Amino acid sequence: MPHAPTLPNRTAKNSVRTPRTPSAAPVCICTDAGSPSLLYTQAEAAKILKVSPATLRRWRTQQPSQGPAYVRIGARISYRHQDLADYLTDRRVIPGVAA
Repeated sequence: MPHAPTLPNRTAKNSVRTPRTPSAAPVCICTDAGSPSLLYTQAEAAKILKVSPATLRRWRTQQPSQGPAYVRIGARISYRHQDLADYLTDRRVIPGVAA
């Protein structure tokens, strides 16, 4: 999702421009990995996990403990960014380290 460009500091035609003082950087939902509002569709989540949407559907319906956590809103299934990140982290294997 592209960010809106920052608009220049507009002043009256004959007034003197004053420099802007830097303020705290705005928090953008698309860069806040922990944001619960960042939702992916089943197709997007499948692409991130490099599995087919059918695999995600199977994990959800036949093997619920297999796949990542998901959000159901009515009939729509969505996946939170943080849940996908947690799922990948939980399956990380470090060679040479006892499991």
